[in-house]
Amino acid sequence: MKTRSLYALWAAGGAVLLALAAPRSTPAQNPPELSPQAAALINDLAVQARQLTENQALIDAKVNKIAEAVRQARLYAARAGKGASK
Repeated sequence: MKTRSLYALWAAGGAVLLALAAPRSTPAQNPPELSPQAAALINDLAVQARQLTENQALIDAKVNKIAEAVRQARLYAARAGKGASK
C-alpha cells in the first residue's frame, strides 16, 4: 500500500537528516563518536520505524480480510438473485 512506502520514506528521511547533521571529517581525522543523546535518538527512530512497519502490516492484513469478506458477500448476494452492488 502507499502508506507503507510513506513510512519507509519517513524513516529513511530521518536517517538522511541525521547523516547530514553529522560534521564532515577529512580522511586524516578519526570520525567523531556519537554522543549518547544522538545514539539514543537513532535507536528510538529505528524502534519507531520497526513499529510502524509492523503496525502497517497488521492494518494491511485486516483491510485484506475485510475486502475478501465484502467480495464473498457480493458473490452470495448475486447468487441469491438480489444483484450485487458496485
